[in-house]
Amino acid sequence: MAKFLTLFELDTTKLPEKPEEQIALYIEQLNMIKEEFKKKNPHMLDWGLFAGTNQGYSVCEGTEQEIDFGLLKYGPYVKFKVYPLLSVDQKLENLKRLSQA
Repeated sequence: MAKFLTLFELDTTKLPEKPEEQIALYIEQLNMIKEEFKKKNPHMLDWGLFAGTNQGYSVCEGTEQEIDFGLLKYGPYVKFKVYPLLSVDQKLENLKRLSQA
């Protein structure tokens, strides 16, 4: 199954104005992340926040469509950049194929 690195950033322009509502939304979304770890499709392998920022990352397994579907529920509060990942073996295989071309 394909792996994807997702870099994300909280869009602070979309947050409620009241601090207590911001905290409630933040807690709700963090609890949603915890639930993702219990699901298998897309399977979240790792997740974390960069200290002192509104940014973080996740590594998930799944298809492009599964990853997209999994991210839709966080809009419009979070911006995403998604990158497909290759393993060392996959990269070596590509280099071997290139050398034989």
